[in-house]
Amino acid sequence: MRIFFLVLLLILNVYAEAKSSGSARSRSQAKNEKTAVVEKKTAPKSVNKSTNAPASVAPASPSATLAPISTTSVAPISTTSVATTSGDAKNSENNAVVRDTIVDTVYVVMPESAERPGKEETNVPLPHQSAFLGQGLSAGVGAGLFNASKDCDCLGVWQGQLEYHYRDYITGGFDVRFFGGTLDSDVMLMYQRYRLNVRFHRGFTGADFYISPLFGLETTDLSEFREELRNGVQNDASSGNLSEVTSDDDDSDSLKIEKNCEKMFALDGFTFGVEAGMGLVVFRYLGLTASASYEFNLSWTQLVSFSPGIAFNLREVWPWANKSLRSTWISFEMIFQRYFNRGVGEWAIAGFIGLQFGI
Repeated sequence: MRIFFLVLLLILNVYAEAKSSGSARSRSQAKNEKTAVVEKKTAPKSVNKSTNAPASVAPASPSATLAPISTTSVAPISTTSVATTSGDAKNSENNAVVRDTIVDTVYVVMPESAERPGKEETNVPLPHQSAFLGQGLSAGVGAGLFNASKDCDCLGVWQGQLEYHYRDYITGGFDVRFFGGTLDSDVMLMYQRYRLNVRFHRGFTGADFYISPLFGLETTDLSEFREELRNGVQNDASSGNLSEVTSDDDDSDSLKIEKNCEKMFALDGFTFGVEAGMGLVVFRYLGLTASASYEFNLSWTQLVSFSPGIAFNLREVWPWANKSLRSTWISFEMIFQRYFNRGVGEWAIAGFIGLQFGI
C-alpha cells in the first residue's frame, strides 16, 4: 500500500511538470506571434532598418517661400526587435518592441502672393511743389513769371519750400518767394516773402486734404523793415517814395500807373492767414493739386489767392528716383491773386514750373 501511494505521487509530479512546461512554451509562442504582428503593422516602409533618420524634404521652387511652422509631429512607431537564435526558446522571450519618437520640422510651401503685404506707401502731390508722404522730408523749387497787372511789366519769380512730415496727419514747413525785375520804366525791385506753416492733413487712398495756418513776413528791403519797426509804419503820402504830383495830365496818369504797380509790392510787415488745399492722384503718372488762401498784412492789406496745378510722377519713369526717393514730381502751377484795401481792381497772375523731392 505504501508503494502504491509513492507511485501515485510520482505520476502526479510528472504530470504537473509536463503541464507547466507546455503552458510556458505556449505563452512564448503567443508572444512571438504578437511581436511579429506589431512589427508588420507599425514599421514604416520608408524607414531604413539601420537608421531612424526621417526622409528629406524636397526643396521648394525659387518663387515660393518656405515658412516654418512651430508644430511637432510624432513619427510613426518604428520597432526594433532583438535578434534571436533559431531554435532557442529562452532567447525568444527577450524580444521587445522599442518605440522611437522623432520630432520633425514641418515646412509649408507658401506662394509669394500669400505673404502679408507691408504698409502702403503714401505719395500724393500738393500745391507749391510739395507732396504728402506720411513721413520723411519734402523739398521743392519752382520758377516762373509774374504779371502784376496790364500796366506793369512781367517779373521773374522763384519759390522754394521745405517741409517735414512729423506724423501722417501733421506737417510743418517753411517757404520763400522772390519777385525780381523791372516793374516799369522807373522801378526795379526785389520783393521777398517768407512764410511758416503747419498743415493738418486728412489722407485717403490716392488723395489728401489739408488746412494750414500761415505766418509770414513780406518786404522789399529788410533795412526799411527794421526802420519801420523803430519809427512805425508811415502812409504813402508821407513816406517820400512817391514823386510830387504835377498839374500835367500825362504826369498824373504815369504816377497813377506807377502807384498801382507799386501797391502790389508794398506789404512790408507781418502777415497772418489760413490756407486750404488738396492733392489727388488721378492715376499712376498724373496728379492734380489745388489751394485757396486768405492773408492779412499788418499794413491793412488783404490778399486772396487761388492756385490750381497739375503734376507728373517722375519717380515712376526714373529708376534711380524709384529706388532712392520717396517721391519725385514735376509740376506746373498757376496762381491767381487779388489785393484788397489797396484800390487795385485787377487779378495778378503767376505761373510756375517746379520740381519736388521726397526723402
